[in-house]
Amino acid sequence: MYKTMKQNANPYLEQKIMSARPEQLIAYIYEYGANACAQRNADKARRAVQLLIDSLNFEVKDISVTFYDVYRYMHHLINRQKFDEARQIFTDLKQTWSRAFNVQ
Repeated sequence: MYKTMKQNANPYLEQKIMSARPEQLIAYIYEYGANACAQRNADKARRAVQLLIDSLNFEVKDISVTFYDVYRYMHHLINRQKFDEARQIFTDLKQTWSRAFNVQ
């Protein structure tokens, strides 16, 4: 399976991800989640939420717990097929994140 995925990989996209700063990767995940919601693809949207949860650093408790709660709420929306609401949150988070970390 990996070989098949690798054969179908977009080399530009692969290079973009491999050379990205951690802050850029989070912005990419927000964008991926928003696009998944636009396509009404619950599996991809949930995957984006899980990646965001996995990226949290709970050594910084207050902010990580806040983001965790937001991500859980997004998961709840996706499970209830409320893709427009989830997409708006993904989009708002990406815009705020991008401004805060000067990410394109």
